[in-house]
Amino acid sequence: MTSYFIRFVKHLVYLGIIMTLMLVLVFYLSKPVGLNHFWELIPASNWWHIALFLTVFAAAYPFINYVDRKVYLNRPFAQDRDMLIDALLQAHYQIESDHGSQIVFRHKSPFTRLIRLYEDRITLDYSDNPIVLHGLRKDVYRFARSMEYAVKQSSQE
Repeated sequence: MTSYFIRFVKHLVYLGIIMTLMLVLVFYLSKPVGLNHFWELIPASNWWHIALFLTVFAAAYPFINYVDRKVYLNRPFAQDRDMLIDALLQAHYQIESDHGSQIVFRHKSPFTRLIRLYEDRITLDYSDNPIVLHGLRKDVYRFARSMEYAVKQSSQE
């Protein structure tokens, strides 16, 4: 629950910054039209609607964007370990920690990590078959597909 709250706050701040930048851009572009003050863009009664929208969106986003995905293996994880880890290493991820039955990966690029609000961890849990990937939806689905393809290729050989 702590990670959810941290993600909620990060996304709320991120969305607030984006909304502010958009309003400043609109104000700057509409200066010739006759807007004298920034606060004329949105009536006072509508500010709470915007705040409510940002809060609800930031609250729902972590539930939608972070997922678990199972990858079924034909053999024990130890036999395919190097091949499966290599799929993440080739995508510019590096191993952050490897303990117990979990390997945690982080992206190498500081810019990519910043854009993702430092929520770029991919956790590979190999305690059971199927293995479980946890992290950002688009990355987890992409890596799960590449791992399933690699497992399929190795079983055909």
